Amino acid sequence: MLGMIRRHAQNTGSKRAEQILVRWAEVRPLFLRVVPNDYGRVLEAQRQMRQKGLSPEEAEMAAFELNTKDAARLYGK
Repeated sequence: MLGMIRRHAQNTGSKRAEQILVRWAEVRPLFLRVVPNDYGRVLEAQRQMRQKGLSPEEAEMAAFELNTKDAARLYGK
């Protein structure tokens, strides 16, 4: 997130972004990361698959397949 704000400040000259960067330690707790439920499930499944020893690519595919099956079950497909 810090990198995005730095790039924004550099690319736009935003004074607000500069203020945030100067006060980063203070304002960081005010930022939230919003993740859609489906995406959060995929990220968690990938983490679990990597813990089982799968490569990042294998974990990504396994998580995708698992989430697809869950979606089909949830939505009756």
